[in-house]
Amino acid sequence: MERKINVYLYKISCNYIRQGIISILHENIDSNVRINFDSCIINGDSLVITKGNFTPFTTQDGRFIVIPERVTIDTFLDIIKNFIYGRISDEVKNISLGNRELEILSGIISERSDDEISRSMQIQKKTVSSHKDNIKRKIAANSRIDLFYAFSFFDFNDHKMKINELEIIHNRNMQNKKNQSNSIDFYM
Repeated sequence: MERKINVYLYKISCNYIRQGIISILHENIDSNVRINFDSCIINGDSLVITKGNFTPFTTQDGRFIVIPERVTIDTFLDIIKNFIYGRISDEVKNISLGNRELEILSGIISERSDDEISRSMQIQKKTVSSHKDNIKRKIAANSRIDLFYAFSFFDFNDHKMKINELEIIHNRNMQNKKNQSNSIDFYM
């Protein structure tokens, strides 16, 4: 059985991470796997690897898993092995965000301060902080910058979290200029 895995390195320009993923999979995965680094997340199940310090997570639709670049190798292998067979690892949190949390995240991604977010939403700064803390707790993030990295490839229009296609296409094009080969096949 061949399984295609779309891996998207978001806000990461280091080729060592890409090579590390290839090496880890080559040494540890015992099935036919095609790793595509030139994918658009929208085209199917994908792994998004980004900066930040948080717990790997997925949303309710489960189409992608967001993983911090500094996850342990054992955790990464567990996630990828489950992913190959269409399962979600126990290492991955399934999160759900409310409308207010999505509005707060939209402000964070737009690099607005808590004061600016509270004024635009016409709520107290403490309420913004409370929602922000709830989101951080859901993915075990330590800081606002962790939230930024974990969610910055999303578009938050209409109180829904959608993939930001333009951001992905732009970043993919930048990566393609740096990398020549974007698909790796393992047949073991």
